[in-house]
Amino acid sequence: MPESTFIHPLFGEIRFETVTPEWKRGDKIVFLSGFDSSEVESLITPQLANIPGASKGKLKVHKRAQAQLLKAFVLIENRGLLHHVKTCAGTLNARLRKPTSGALSKLPSNHAFGIAIDLNEDDPGFGDSVAPLAATFESMGFTWGKAFNDPMHFEVNRFLSQDEVDTFAGQ
Repeated sequence: MPESTFIHPLFGEIRFETVTPEWKRGDKIVFLSGFDSSEVESLITPQLANIPGASKGKLKVHKRAQAQLLKAFVLIENRGLLHHVKTCAGTLNARLRKPTSGALSKLPSNHAFGIAIDLNEDDPGFGDSVAPLAATFESMGFTWGKAFNDPMHFEVNRFLSQDEVDTFAGQ
């Protein structure tokens, strides 16, 4: 199986291998070192309980990102924006990236780390309908995938401390 090492901006040096004998776009991966998969835990996100694809709101999310994801959805609900969330294509998926260009990437997707979420995957604009949510996610330490032609995608670009998350308590 192909093996590779790279430096992840949040986790440091990561070593992994694919599950098939050659590099393949979006292939499943297995972490060999540098990332502890047991730190990805179940999280109940009440706002997603009735959203198709969200497993009744139960998502697998890295424990260091859980508070900021929960707070993002509380803010989205409080701001009257939850109606923009039609479907959820999930969070955890241990695989290589799948660039929207169709090209092969030899890097793990941030879904493999439990720090990314896809919303409204089946929308005609490939998730453009989540644009009203972008500012809220960005305020909670996420990058919006529109920057790399994947608008349904939000991923953690920095972990927020509990104090930083709590700063948004009144919003």
